[in-house]
Amino acid sequence: MATAPQGKIRFGCCVLDDGRGTLASPDGTETVLRPKTLELLRLMLRNPGRVVSRQEILDAVWPNLFVTDDSITQCVVEIRKAMGAGGTELLKTVPRRGYLLQADVAVEPLRAATPFRSAPSVISPGGVPVVAVLPFRVPSQDPELLSVADGVLDGVVGTLATLREPVVISANSTRPLAQLSLPLGEVGERLGASYVASGSLRRVGETLRIAVELAEAATSAVLWQRSYDLPANVSIEVEDEVASVISRTLVPRMQDAELRRGLRQAPADWTAYQRLLEARQAMLGMERSSFEEAGEQLRQAIAMDPTYAGGPAALARWYSLRLGQGWSADPAADSTALFAAAAEAVRLDPNDARSLALLGHQTTVIKRAYGTAIELFDRALGIAPNDSEVLVWSAPTYIFIGEPQEAIRRLERAIRLSPEDPLMFRYHHFLSLAHLTATNWSEAAHWGRSSMRLNPNYTSNLRATTVALVALRRLDEARDIAAQVLRLEPGFRVRALHTPFAEACAHIRDLYARYLIEAGLPS
Repeated sequence: MATAPQGKIRFGCCVLDDGRGTLASPDGTETVLRPKTLELLRLMLRNPGRVVSRQEILDAVWPNLFVTDDSITQCVVEIRKAMGAGGTELLKTVPRRGYLLQADVAVEPLRAATPFRSAPSVISPGGVPVVAVLPFRVPSQDPELLSVADGVLDGVVGTLATLREPVVISANSTRPLAQLSLPLGEVGERLGASYVASGSLRRVGETLRIAVELAEAATSAVLWQRSYDLPANVSIEVEDEVASVISRTLVPRMQDAELRRGLRQAPADWTAYQRLLEARQAMLGMERSSFEEAGEQLRQAIAMDPTYAGGPAALARWYSLRLGQGWSADPAADSTALFAAAAEAVRLDPNDARSLALLGHQTTVIKRAYGTAIELFDRALGIAPNDSEVLVWSAPTYIFIGEPQEAIRRLERAIRLSPEDPLMFRYHHFLSLAHLTATNWSEAAHWGRSSMRLNPNYTSNLRATTVALVALRRLDEARDIAAQVLRLEPGFRVRALHTPFAEACAHIRDLYARYLIEAGLPS
């Protein structure tokens, strides 16, 4: 194959969708590949049956950049994992020489390109908005800057693709627009996008500065701007992390804009997605009456579009919070409904990493099937390794099986990847719980207090913070928070508290209950 593959490429029993950047294994599992991993696979597909040296890989995938062989190894591991059980046989290591793709390659070419013309609005599930990410502007033909800009573009698009909302236009479609300097309205019209993200990359002293902005396509109104400084020697890991931070910060801004747009419409005109956004907003306040209304809004959203996986996924989160707050009149029925909603989200979209991780969390909480939960987390992280929500949902399982340090590692990375997440109070609560399990009482109290500042009505966190303060013998503070628990959850009883600790952590479970009682909560 003399040129880069295009369209769908079949090799062995695997299929690479080059436009979407996804690799399907023989069992149908589809994995979104990181940009450099995708480039390395493309290189191997151009050279089937030939040993490709490590130096050739470095020159092709990381031109003009210094990276170690570890970067190649990481990409190879990811490709093999996405290939499934036969990955090692398909992509072989040839000791001291390089790598060999041992497979016949068949290409289904794309249709011949046609001139640009206005595109209809992209049809998206439940009315989910569509965003186009334009190539980053570089002030000169600096090969290093061009390479970094291209890597971050692919990373942002790849991360947004795994989030499922918004729908993101392929980078292959936005790259041809790089040199046209079109008005944003025309970009949106051509690509069927309601939002356009764009930016620039330039050198500032010893660092690289990437500036990003999000605009509404129809009006060109800028909704958000931010700049990030990168080290001069950018690694693939830095590219990926910056791309994830940008993506995770873009999404809430688009959701805010969609909420404002919904307020200008009559309720009868709302889409399923707008109802879902309204419900999410109401859930965040953790005020009981509006929280219960949010549940009804989610059921309406599901009825409006029963094929959209985002609806049952959000309903599962609603049930999770309802149970955690102690607001359920029938915890057994709500637990069953929660698990069913999470399973339905996965059924509708088996490759939605967040739904897989949510199902994993509920598998731990409801069924205490820790091994099955970890398998679901591994599957989710294989699809979206840089998604903060996947990392957050996976953390409590490691807390409950007595591995708090692994939970802390995942949570700290999640916070780096999504520093402005509206659910940050939950991130901080899980950190508090992890430190509590490790009996790091001061850290547990610190993160619990931090979560309280972000959301004073989250009773799961109030209880954990109470335990940490009792352990520190700060009893007056603990009793004040315990009183707040009873104001929010008048019927609370310690004996009814469901804490899914494994038997190896029974001592923590017992300590937790004893300290809650010492703080004044009824047994």
